Amino acid sequence: MISIDPTIGWTISTALSMIFVASAVMKLIDLNEFCGAVENYRIVPEQISRVVAILVPIAEITGALGVIIPNTHRGAAMLLSMLLIVFTTAIAINLLRGRRNIDCGCFGPALRQQISWWLPARNLAMLAMLAVVIMPASSRPLVPLDTVTILLAGATLAVLYSAANFLVANAPHLRAIEIADA
Repeated sequence: MISIDPTIGWTISTALSMIFVASAVMKLIDLNEFCGAVENYRIVPEQISRVVAILVPIAEITGALGVIIPNTHRGAAMLLSMLLIVFTTAIAINLLRGRRNIDCGCFGPALRQQISWWLPARNLAMLAMLAVVIMPASSRPLVPLDTVTILLAGATLAVLYSAANFLVANAPHLRAIEIADA
């Protein structure tokens, strides 16, 4: 059976935990705004969109915390995978409907981003990372330097993810500035 070095799995778990906690907190900061984003997808009936808007960040926090706890990290990775599959499906349905001018709601009001095919691609990359987390780890024991590596590399991956997400979200605005300056 294939196994991975535990440092790799825990680094990915740490990065994804940071990303999902940040996403959930941003949604909870302005729950009304996120509720509007959920309604705008037109996937769930409007009557239950508020319940969905509350449950999504709770599920994200649950998965984010669970993925960094040894006894729950595989189950939590599966929860986060299911969330990403639901998010990706909702985005793809709206893109196929031709509805591109809606906010993804991924990071609440902190980062307004119109849906595009970039988002399903990003989510597939995150699903691949979660697949690595679910894989069995080798029996190599972690040493103190591994802990430092996991924390620093996890934070670095989370920052790189955020920077890439921010650049893609702001690309239309940057193009508009370039066109105005030309």
